[in-house]
Amino acid sequence: MIPGTPNDRFVAIAESLKPTLNTTKSSPIGLIKCVADEKAILGWTAEDAGKSEEVKSLRDGDEIIFDFGTHRAGFFEFDIDAVLTGVEPADAPVRLKIIFGEVLNDVAESFDDYKAWISKSWLPDEIINIDYLPALKYRMRRRHAFRYIKIQVISTSLRFGVKFSNPTAYAVSSAPVEDPAPLSFTNAGDWLSEDEKTKLRKIDEVSLRTLRNCMHTVYEDGPRRDMRLWIGDLRLQALCSYATFKDYSLAKRCMYLFAGLPFNDEGLLCACVYEKPVPKFGGNSIVDYAMLFAVTLLDYVKASGDIECGKELFPIAAKQFSFFAKNFTQDLRYTIPERNMSDGGEGWHFVDCESVLRDTLFSIRLTLNLVGQLTLDKESSEHAIMIYCLKATQELAELLNLDAPAFILPDSTSSVPVTTIIEKLTNAHRQHYFDANRGVFVSGQDKQVSWAANAWAVLAGVPESKEAAAKAMQVTYEMEGAIMGMTPYLHHYLCEALVAVGLDKLAVKHIIDYWGSMVDAGAETFWEGWDPKQPRSSPYGDLHSNS
Repeated sequence: MIPGTPNDRFVAIAESLKPTLNTTKSSPIGLIKCVADEKAILGWTAEDAGKSEEVKSLRDGDEIIFDFGTHRAGFFEFDIDAVLTGVEPADAPVRLKIIFGEVLNDVAESFDDYKAWISKSWLPDEIINIDYLPALKYRMRRRHAFRYIKIQVISTSLRFGVKFSNPTAYAVSSAPVEDPAPLSFTNAGDWLSEDEKTKLRKIDEVSLRTLRNCMHTVYEDGPRRDMRLWIGDLRLQALCSYATFKDYSLAKRCMYLFAGLPFNDEGLLCACVYEKPVPKFGGNSIVDYAMLFAVTLLDYVKASGDIECGKELFPIAAKQFSFFAKNFTQDLRYTIPERNMSDGGEGWHFVDCESVLRDTLFSIRLTLNLVGQLTLDKESSEHAIMIYCLKATQELAELLNLDAPAFILPDSTSSVPVTTIIEKLTNAHRQHYFDANRGVFVSGQDKQVSWAANAWAVLAGVPESKEAAAKAMQVTYEMEGAIMGMTPYLHHYLCEALVAVGLDKLAVKHIIDYWGSMVDAGAETFWEGWDPKQPRSSPYGDLHSNS
């Protein structure tokens, strides 16, 4: 696979927008020990183990766990000195294993039986040797995401133990240091109980921390693992930032990185970008992510008023549908081609993480029982996403006073205006995917019902009335056997669709139930994949690989 030729000017614009990171410093609130607890959602609870400044001499096999109170993405620093058993000096290096924990499981459980298919090198543990003691302000070089830090003393010598002091966490983020005001229910939410309002405020607090810890020199999809920029994550992170931190330049930087580092010379967008050591091609392209670039650009222009950026990047956004029009049949049903190793990272359909392992990831076939669901059929969702993104392209053209694009569909021999394509695809979606008997949208030969298919149909404006849209969402949400969602990414679009059809109370209830269950499980930031019924499930095959 040969990557597309970089647009050096676009990359230079992106680099000129690289933000300065703010740093905040904190000390641990104390020491803990992890205790197995069958009643705890993830199986562990923390017990107080004293004050961090009271740590005595540690020798081979000893360990301590610092609790820094909240989650951050950043660096760890400490002082360490020898505690001698005689008059002789420390005669050997000290070897330490340091484990960074986002949740208690990270510091309570061994990584030895790690089963995920993604690299074990992402696990948040390091072994270091310190040759000379005392070592003051010893700073770990790698950035980690953590609340807890466990230090295990692997080896000293017979002549000395070690004592730690001044453990310090440095959090880094491009977000402003101060958080926005706490969530307020003034003139709203009268139907909520005080307990529900309290839970929503906690969810909002964790949401802000999640966003802050993902805001670095790009919007990272996860500060613990991957640390990469993806279009789908960017869109939702930027929307959150517009409403809270009011940061527009980071989104602009990210969009210019995508525009400057295409998947191929025809202009297909990469799904992700590697930022370090220098920005470079991401190696894969996701169909729905490429289409969502237009929506991301529209969001940005509307929030920031940056018409110049919108006009410069519009041709790239408007071109993406031309790569996928071939996936429609003559009767305008969307098809998802089989992928193989020769795809070189092209043609990945995402929608939700539940079926990534089974359908899409470079022909890997794994037989993991993820969240107890059948594999999500994505045909109907992708069809609706095409409509949704084409509508955004049309709106963006109108906002920028530019000509809307035209494309050739399999049922035509010449270019068709985007307005006509939207109408044709909407009619086709109703014909192929709407089950009038049940009032829901279905997908595939088995007429699978899923949250994804119905949420995207609603957001695309496919239902013939708001009443029909509300019925589709209500019936799907309550239907036994409907395919739900694994990721907060999809749950966002579910809630957005519920609000769009007037089911605001159900949307808020779902937020309390779904995101609130992560809070109940001990989440200091929200996780990339979460099933409340199977809290140890992972899209990668091992809980410890989750970010």
